[in-house]
Amino acid sequence: MLKFEVEKRLRFFSLILFLAFILKYNYLMLHIFYAPSLTALIIRNLFFIIFYLKFVEPLLISKKIRQRLFLMLIIFTIFVLSNHWYNRYFGNFLSISDIFAGEGTGQFSMYEVLFTHIFKYWDVIFILDIVLLGITGFNSLPDLNLVKDWGFWKLSLKEIPIKNTTAFALIILLLLVQIVAGSYIMGGKSPAELYRSGSSYLASVYGILPLYTIEAYSYITREEEKPRPELKNIPYYKKQRQLSGIQKLPDKTNVILIQVESLDAKVLDYSKQGEQITPFLNKLKDQSLYFENFYAQKVNGSFDADLSTLTSLYPVNRSYVFRDIDLSAFQSLPLLLKEKNYQTLAFHNNDRNFFNRAEAYPDLGFDRFYSQRYFEENIYPVPEARGLGVNDYDYFNQAAEIIKEKAAAEKPFFAYLISLTSHTPFNFYPKTAVKEFAGVKNNLVQNYFRSINFTDAAIENFVNKLKEAGIMKNTLLVIYADHESEIKSIEYESDSDFTLWRNVKVPYHIPLIIKHPEIKNRTIKREGTTTDIAPTVLDLLGYQELPDQFVGSSLFLEEENPILFLHETPHLLKDGQLYIKELDQIIKVGHLKNQEKEITFSEAKINEITEIIDYMRSIFMINQGEIFKEVE
Repeated sequence: MLKFEVEKRLRFFSLILFLAFILKYNYLMLHIFYAPSLTALIIRNLFFIIFYLKFVEPLLISKKIRQRLFLMLIIFTIFVLSNHWYNRYFGNFLSISDIFAGEGTGQFSMYEVLFTHIFKYWDVIFILDIVLLGITGFNSLPDLNLVKDWGFWKLSLKEIPIKNTTAFALIILLLLVQIVAGSYIMGGKSPAELYRSGSSYLASVYGILPLYTIEAYSYITREEEKPRPELKNIPYYKKQRQLSGIQKLPDKTNVILIQVESLDAKVLDYSKQGEQITPFLNKLKDQSLYFENFYAQKVNGSFDADLSTLTSLYPVNRSYVFRDIDLSAFQSLPLLLKEKNYQTLAFHNNDRNFFNRAEAYPDLGFDRFYSQRYFEENIYPVPEARGLGVNDYDYFNQAAEIIKEKAAAEKPFFAYLISLTSHTPFNFYPKTAVKEFAGVKNNLVQNYFRSINFTDAAIENFVNKLKEAGIMKNTLLVIYADHESEIKSIEYESDSDFTLWRNVKVPYHIPLIIKHPEIKNRTIKREGTTTDIAPTVLDLLGYQELPDQFVGSSLFLEEENPILFLHETPHLLKDGQLYIKELDQIIKVGHLKNQEKEITFSEAKINEITEIIDYMRSIFMINQGEIFKEVE
């Protein structure tokens, strides 16, 4: 009876342990790394089955071995959950550079963001195996040497007459077959080439552990000095038109770009019990040129919006360009306007070193960078314990005074302003300066509505002060967002409604408002992204050509190119249809709800898209360590 009960418990433990690992591993490969080769994954699963049954399962009779395996399962679960949550927020895997070199979160806790913004109650499913093994005595069961022959559902290789050497040879053979098959499917590329093409390709051929080993090696061997990329003309520039020339604003037109933190396209015109969340922006939108199908670039962090807006380039995952690359080689919107005798001014109410903007902005052509230390919270102070920079109202109020002073000079100005109060987890607003939105029960949604409403009032005050000073008569005002709020709740969901049949990051749908007295108000359905902002501004200012480096195009052009989002597996958006690019294929993975249509990509267009992706990666992954020198 004792032997029977012990065998029963061991079979139960063995089954749970193996299923826990294999399910989580396959979830990582399919859901996080988007493994393109199912053949390679199936072969690797066979390897795991044989290895476990022959070399791991027989050791479960030892209490020490079980304890070590339980600890390893906990560590592996933490790794899976970290990637799961990171993927939910950013759409990528959690890389070594993200862990050790990602930008800090400043004065607020990432734990607060995690449990208010990212964590979902169904995530507990990832720890059910640990709880089950723990409460059923997996660790506490004593050594069970009295059991000589037992097996995983009586299918253990220990009961099959295969010697260890034969099993070991079979395992090695499976590994070799899997690598050869996977490598063939991936075009026979080297590990370095696979890594540069995307983590999913390397993980599909060699596995997750080799991927992180190469990641670590790449991070360790990176150059201390910022490399300067060589920006060369490439063929696709000659294949597309980038400027329309349909309208030219008066000479010396001032330009103001306002990048609003976490501003959803959906929140405009949104109301709760008759109360508008953004009344000023709603009114401004109706008086302006409004692009209703506009999308943000965010694959690393908010600085991707700065990069794509100012340089008309696509940001690339695992590339913290403001810190890692010498940006003085880049052409940019402020540099081009500076050549036309513009004053170039950058404003942000956070610490100047956040995302290394203090070094990046001068390289990009800004004469002055007004950061947190230039502003005081005179009207609406935020409690220091909850502060994240200066509140938006005081910031915009004082920025308006600086701009009025600059406008007094004969030279036109370009002002680039980034807001902050509506940053996740949306509780950095002054408590005495916000309204309660009746009927909103979800605390996260309530805080978002309060903070974005506060920012809306701050922008209204800013625009009105400049209007009273007569500055808006010849000023081009552009308002957009760095990304969405990424709220998903029953009461309010920020993103567009996509129908998906594969796990991909849905594009960030944001507003784009363009206002000038000589521009007629209307709504445009054309799709665009922040990479197109600089070409659009320059088009309005009468530029006849763009720098070869610029990838975007004016939003006044009728022809629309696919929008790229350069995650590890690149995403494409075209006419509301969402695709991914795997190797040389464009694969449809979803579409905007009720907007499905068939789109075909010519071989020439696929080659053009490939050229853009390769070009972006050659620029932004230049400081990725010794592993990439094999590719160049």
